[in-house]
Amino acid sequence: MNIARFELPITATNTTEQMLFRTDHSYRPDIDGLRAVAVLSVLIYHAFPSIMPGGFFGVDIFFVISGYLITGIIQRQILQKRFSIADFYSRRIRRIFPALILVVAVTFVLGWFLLPLRDMQSLGTNIAGGAIFAQNFVLLGQIGYFDLAADKKPLLHLWSLGIEEQYYVVWPLILLLVRRLNGNAQILVVLLAVASFVLCLVVGARAPDYAFYLPVTRAWELLAGSALALWQAGHKPRAAQATPVGTSQEVAAVLASAAIMVGLWGYRPWMTDPGWFTLLPVLGATTLIALPDTAVHRHVLAARPAVWIGLISYPLYLWHFPLMAYARIHFGDGLRIRHMLAVLLISAVLAWLTYILVERPLRFGRQHVRIKVTGLVTAMIALGAVGWAADRTNGLPMRIPAAIRPFMLTGGESSQYWRSGKCLMLPEQGPEEFAGECAGSGGRPLVLLWGDSYAASLYPGLKHLADERGFDVAEYSASSCAPLIGYVNSERRFCKPSNDFTLQKIRELHPDVVVLYSTWSYGEPDLRGGLQRTVPLLRPFTKKIVLLGPPATWTGEGLSANVLDYYFESGNFATLPERTWYRSRESFTRGIEAILEDEASKVGIEYVSMRGLMCNDNGCLARIGPNGSELTAFDTGHFTHAGSIFMAGQIIDRVLAFKN
Repeated sequence: MNIARFELPITATNTTEQMLFRTDHSYRPDIDGLRAVAVLSVLIYHAFPSIMPGGFFGVDIFFVISGYLITGIIQRQILQKRFSIADFYSRRIRRIFPALILVVAVTFVLGWFLLPLRDMQSLGTNIAGGAIFAQNFVLLGQIGYFDLAADKKPLLHLWSLGIEEQYYVVWPLILLLVRRLNGNAQILVVLLAVASFVLCLVVGARAPDYAFYLPVTRAWELLAGSALALWQAGHKPRAAQATPVGTSQEVAAVLASAAIMVGLWGYRPWMTDPGWFTLLPVLGATTLIALPDTAVHRHVLAARPAVWIGLISYPLYLWHFPLMAYARIHFGDGLRIRHMLAVLLISAVLAWLTYILVERPLRFGRQHVRIKVTGLVTAMIALGAVGWAADRTNGLPMRIPAAIRPFMLTGGESSQYWRSGKCLMLPEQGPEEFAGECAGSGGRPLVLLWGDSYAASLYPGLKHLADERGFDVAEYSASSCAPLIGYVNSERRFCKPSNDFTLQKIRELHPDVVVLYSTWSYGEPDLRGGLQRTVPLLRPFTKKIVLLGPPATWTGEGLSANVLDYYFESGNFATLPERTWYRSRESFTRGIEAILEDEASKVGIEYVSMRGLMCNDNGCLARIGPNGSELTAFDTGHFTHAGSIFMAGQIIDRVLAFKN
């Protein structure tokens, strides 16, 4: 899961505030234009990532702008002995809170009607984290195999505001302390920036998620802008008329622009971000800010369209991501280019209206400042409380109609039986962490279940029936790892060693049956070649090899979300039928099954169609139990506890034949 590409802090001082606070510095429309470059890069990346693979580097550009403008304001006011912490944060609140409160409130209202429990709980956590500008730390806590996809978290993007505000808490105090101690702020900022960058490289090599979210590993980007501002504050500016732009400056501006473009289009997935490659947009942005009036500035960055986008960049950024996330949640695999273009257009309209009707009235003017700040802080606290309530109640279940409330699952009800971290290895766990209990309790006959998290979701059912049917169960599974010798997953470095370890355990345990079960959502060469390599290695050590095909799976956010959507889309508030084709991935499942069934026949092992056990001409099983009281899966395919028991019974009866 590539959480790290959905972000952008864009709360730095904009056009009007630059003019309000300038002393001997003139307003520079090119900085608004650079802000437009940053915002548009991120929007393009979020909408169409293949067009601009490094569009997320807009965040780095914006960090530089933020550090430059805010440091310039603080330093000039400190030198003029008129800097006030209270006034500084009053302005920050009036700058950041109005649009943020509006967007978060609308996002919550939409979620109230659209999101199932698991998604609403996650949204509540993000609202609470965003309200105290700690979203980056919240997201670090949410990282995990079963976490929601990053592009379907409506408020994921608030993490970058957290980084920025955390910088604003610490940095003014440091500048004040340096001034009081008569220290050299320019030397200090360079030392801090270098230390932060080195820490970024060290942490990034070992824990890239932490390097991405921690303020100390991101600070060097803001400090780059701060260093420039402090350097300029220490050098008397020359009049623009007396400083003609030289050829070297024109060339430097072109090279800086090229560096940013290389970053935006030259990024590749194997590169580390933040890291060495991140220097391109950071140094490119710093150079453009440092230069005087070049052709790039006059004709590109200071062009009216660019300046206009810069003006609305903050609300534009706030609006676009929640709208994209809800579009992805609603349309799922059916999301089209026209839908995304509509989202971008709506985002721009809402951003302009927010800027005109919300931001400007609450932000500017000297009247009623205390009332404005008090009201904004109160509203933000209220939003944080709502988010906390959504998290603590597991998604505010009272908002769900009573008829379908029992079907609103978070996943924890079932995954608590999976022995995650013991017999289901999580992404950062190697095979040495398999627990002794994974080998079973020593009984016979022994069924060894080998696979990924789908296998882990089947284990509770097999274990539930083991004593009744007279067999023992061993389980070795690893997230996103096909149970195939030689299989390599670039995002799961322990797949190969985990599979090699499982093969060794099979040699030691000599299980009566080896069951291979997985999502099987891998390429055909991986599936065919993997089975051809794996089966001969298993034959000497087991009596039977059983290949379980893919189960019925579902598009969107899974069965719980589908129950909620079907209830409102049916026209008569109906419950999702027990058997249904609604949002079924039948064509995908059939394609994978055809490959597996054919290859199983070729290598001479038994094949069981999980799809066949779940589906008939009337649809696939979505609900089971008395009156269809239980879902078969809680997401797109992982079995619920009830579904696991049901499917285990089907497998035992039809294939394993371990009966009383």
